[in-house]
Amino acid sequence: MKMVSKYGKVALALLALIIVATVCILAAISKAEPVDRYSSGWRLIRAKNSEDGASFSAVYDLTGVGTTAGNFASKDSSSVADGGPYQIRSAVGSSFSEYYSPGQKWMFAFCGEAFNAADDTFSFNLVGWSRSNGMLQNICEGSCTLGSQAVVTYPNGDDALGATISSVAAVYTHADTTFTMTNLLDDAAVGMYARVTGSGFTNGILPITTVTSNDSFICSSISSTGNCTATVQINPAFWVDTITLDETTKWQASGADPNTMYVINNADNECANLVVDLTGLEWIQFVIYDADAETGEEAGNISVYGRRY
Repeated sequence: MKMVSKYGKVALALLALIIVATVCILAAISKAEPVDRYSSGWRLIRAKNSEDGASFSAVYDLTGVGTTAGNFASKDSSSVADGGPYQIRSAVGSSFSEYYSPGQKWMFAFCGEAFNAADDTFSFNLVGWSRSNGMLQNICEGSCTLGSQAVVTYPNGDDALGATISSVAAVYTHADTTFTMTNLLDDAAVGMYARVTGSGFTNGILPITTVTSNDSFICSSISSTGNCTATVQINPAFWVDTITLDETTKWQASGADPNTMYVINNADNECANLVVDLTGLEWIQFVIYDADAETGEEAGNISVYGRRY
């Protein structure tokens, strides 16, 4: 009996130890789970790129067959870096149940470069596909307008002000506010924005008011104490501050829950966000058009970021 009692006490002690260890592990997991599953970090949904086509129908023809048809097999084969689809389930979590739980509500932010003037615009469609072979779901469509809040550093770490044209030794002439950049301004145009930094004058992001030649331009709003050299970057990126949804009934039936899709922080140079419930989808893609920098007031080099909301 004493031997049984002895082993019984050992067994009870081991059981108690196992229970305590299990409780501690579960507590640690539950404590870490919100950080793992609901991280607020932005993910790159569409890397900086020009428009995907002149119109949505030029990219996906929902009335036809072939490579532009709407079925899953015809989805864009390019990567996110080239503007292709993004697999939203891949960022859900690490466990089996989390990994295979596509969708739920997401928040998106847009940015682009102001190639023409203030308030450059572009258009988009957000589309998606179900787990493996579903049809294309046209979730929403709309247009975006760039604000004046500069994207100093992209969420993925890239320098947003590295710019299309850049010079670290531009000569600033105090008399006429002309920056001489030596053959770096072939594509510069009035209305583009230049980020001008250096000592001896007011730093800032300023519109180009005059292009005097392929080698120089003028920002009339700059002031200085004399001639100097400067760092000049053309076409810095700006966050979209206005999102207009053309058809709010694409993803939700008329009279459905308004929380399915909406826009927040619209206008006033804030970063506007599109919020969409994507439950049931595995792949999404932002199809960008009306973003030809050579045309009118259109923006260029559009990036899209997203995070769970």
